[in-house]
Amino acid sequence: MERRVRDWLAAAEMRESLEISARRIGMIILALLFAAIFLKVSGYPPSAVVRGIFLSLTRDAAGTVRWATPLILSGLAVCVTYKAEIYNLGVDGQLYMGAAAATVVALLLPDADPFLSRVAVFAAAMAAGMLFALIPALLKVYLDTNEVVSTMLLNFIAALYVDYLVTGPLRDTSTGANLNASPIIPRNTWLPRISYLAPSSANVGFYIALIAAVAIAFMFKKTTLGYEIKIVGANSRFASYGGIRPQRTTLQVMGLSGAIAGIVGAVEVSAVQHRLLAGFNPDFGFDGIVVSLLANHNPAGVVFSGLFFGALKNGGANMERITDVPSAVTKIVMAIIILTISARAALPKLRQMLKRSARGDNA
Repeated sequence: MERRVRDWLAAAEMRESLEISARRIGMIILALLFAAIFLKVSGYPPSAVVRGIFLSLTRDAAGTVRWATPLILSGLAVCVTYKAEIYNLGVDGQLYMGAAAATVVALLLPDADPFLSRVAVFAAAMAAGMLFALIPALLKVYLDTNEVVSTMLLNFIAALYVDYLVTGPLRDTSTGANLNASPIIPRNTWLPRISYLAPSSANVGFYIALIAAVAIAFMFKKTTLGYEIKIVGANSRFASYGGIRPQRTTLQVMGLSGAIAGIVGAVEVSAVQHRLLAGFNPDFGFDGIVVSLLANHNPAGVVFSGLFFGALKNGGANMERITDVPSAVTKIVMAIIILTISARAALPKLRQMLKRSARGDNA
């Protein structure tokens, strides 16, 4: 009997996963159709977006991997907190702090062992991102501050702090160029590129992202912390009755999310830019929200969602290079996906409100 129940639950979970996947694919198709209509009305070829994605996946896979890497990691950083119904909109700020810490440590290790220096760089980035994420977490736990507001405001503080570093203490004055950037970090701290995708900026950070996705999926499925996160997300009051401390869970998920965001900063500095640049981040954190939403906050789904948006981002850049279609079209596709997901989430609540209103009028 117990085995039958377990098999039934597994089958139900599989059906639910397939239904969610089908809905997400439908959202992508709808977004692409709307983008095609927009391009047609604007006088551009309506097939440009699909063609750009196809070329990104076939002829420029390296570019897709390059952009998918930070998007997957950012999506995972968002996914961890959303499972606990905590909204971390500060991934951008946390990755900025991670990048700054990675740069400082890298510059201090010019002659260290390559493996140990890379471990130190990533450990510093994760610690910086985690500590920065714990600021809004502590404000929420002890002062009941809304984490949406605090995390968003901290993004600006982190970006301005990086600007201060690259125009002041860390500015590279050796070249004489008017560039707001740090010196190039030592080669022994560079993260290797993927050899079979060379020459490109696709790097082994992609493998780190895949490992992180597997680790987080394992955490949610097999560990006590994953169980507590899901229970707190479902009902924090019920969780507290069951002996789970929601405040502790808040600190744990925010710290973990910040650490993952710090990895994004470390990858960008050590594998792509090789220095800390002012404004190097093209809103990976907010793009990560879309990646996580499309994946229904599922770590495995985040990988595929990140690859899709990586191809979309890369395709937009390629379109702008070889045609007159602006790369901003990719933002339109993202916006349509967000609106579709939001509308789907809002419709059941709207129906309930209308039913209550109708019952009130009948009364």
